[in-house]
Amino acid sequence: MATKLYDLSVPVGFMTPGWMAQARPDRWLERCLRHEGGIAPGESRQVAIFWGGWHTGTHVDGPTHHVHGGVTADKMPLDSFYGTGVVVDFRYMKKWDVVTAKDLENAKPKIEPGDIVLMNTGWHHYWRVNDYAYYSYYPGLYTEAGEWLLKKKVKMMGGTWGATDHPLAHFPLRRYYPWLYEEYVKETGKDPDKEFPDYEPCHQIFATNMIPAIENVGGDIDKVTGKRCIIAAFPFKFADQGHMVRVVAIVEE
Repeated sequence: MATKLYDLSVPVGFMTPGWMAQARPDRWLERCLRHEGGIAPGESRQVAIFWGGWHTGTHVDGPTHHVHGGVTADKMPLDSFYGTGVVVDFRYMKKWDVVTAKDLENAKPKIEPGDIVLMNTGWHHYWRVNDYAYYSYYPGLYTEAGEWLLKKKVKMMGGTWGATDHPLAHFPLRRYYPWLYEEYVKETGKDPDKEFPDYEPCHQIFATNMIPAIENVGGDIDKVTGKRCIIAAFPFKFADQGHMVRVVAIVEE
């Protein structure tokens, strides 16, 4: 049986949007032509320097992202980032929908204990097309879903969204992101600080239980949605809170 690899990562480059669609001009590549050690013209080599944050593009949040003094991602066992998993289809969800325990229970393929779980909301199609919609409107996880995944003992999780938690799960939203607070009130007539009283609960759940959480999954995820496959996303061997990763689905076809 043939094996095929699928890249589930988004492209990163100059002015890649950061959290809440704020482009960071410090994310750029400095390309240098060097003529060192007597290298003659035509024999020069090109090198590049990247200036930017680890939490850029497709990246994994390590435990220390939310646990002070916790383990950094590079110290976690490699098998934490590799194994059998499922890519489930949540593309039926709409703006600001919340993933529930029922959604996870009914997901296809069925989520089994110990799985790596990637969730396709379809929101990756907004990446670099409408960055504001990508970061502000995606359907996402909240406390109930985080607790369900923890009880299921998932090995790693991720999704096609701007963050592991729902975009409104930043209590008090009125203070942190007042423009988003006002937009939600105007559109729904509801107070998001009453609807989402927990601050980044899924970040907390996964970080305290050593479950890697991948944000900004995308690429060819539509091609493997609904499949059970091998999933890999290894972090850099560098002690920090998070790392850019290249997520790969390995499918037997």
